[in-house]
Amino acid sequence: MINPVALKIGPLSIHWYGIAYVVGLSVGVWILNMLNKRQKVFKDLNQIFDFAFWIFMVGVILGGRLGYILFYNLSYYIHNPAKIIAVWEGGMSFHGGFIACAIVCYFFFKKHKINYLKAGDIILIPSALALMFTRIANFINRELYGRVIENPTFSWMGVDFGDGMLRYPSQLFQSASALAIFLILLYIFTRKPKTGVLTFSYLILYGFFRFIIEFWREPDVQVGFILKYFTMGQLLCIIMFLFGVAGICYIYRRS
Repeated sequence: MINPVALKIGPLSIHWYGIAYVVGLSVGVWILNMLNKRQKVFKDLNQIFDFAFWIFMVGVILGGRLGYILFYNLSYYIHNPAKIIAVWEGGMSFHGGFIACAIVCYFFFKKHKINYLKAGDIILIPSALALMFTRIANFINRELYGRVIENPTFSWMGVDFGDGMLRYPSQLFQSASALAIFLILLYIFTRKPKTGVLTFSYLILYGFFRFIIEFWREPDVQVGFILKYFTMGQLLCIIMFLFGVAGICYIYRRS
């Protein structure tokens, strides 16, 4: 396994986790700028940088952390409040970050008089690719790992995350699905769909892929299975999927 710490300079440690976020943000801004030239939403690159700053700091970092605390491990952080800021140790919730990003978008777009769905159509394309990098960081960080491989046929893909058991690399499955979502959305973008189709398509695609992949992911030990078979992530993804389907239906019924 790769060491989670990429570089140490004296007392300073640079983690792959942080590098993944920086790379994801940088690539995301570059792609968003390219898409904005094809479908004008933001005024200029400076406005995109301003938007990216608030999305990253408030949406991704703050929202992702609070989402993990509230959805997955509230009791632990109540008893260990100093650990709340230890984001370098992992513990970020996609759904928490997604909700926070949606709230940030609402206020930012309202202030700058930007159409919410039109902007979402180009924002969610690079965000899918950015997620690919963070899932690789989850793999390096040895978190969100998969369930124990019970069928010897699949032992060739097994990874020991430190407990002596061969597990599915579910983080890499999610990373691959993020790349697939990016490519699918990019293709839909080239077809010039109705406003909002890409936004709701993202909800459908992410909800579908994540729901399936969760069957290979070990549920968070402090949460376990819900209704004996499902994880917290799957239940949240069902909501995303249904909301996406409802959005697509609304767009085409209205038109």
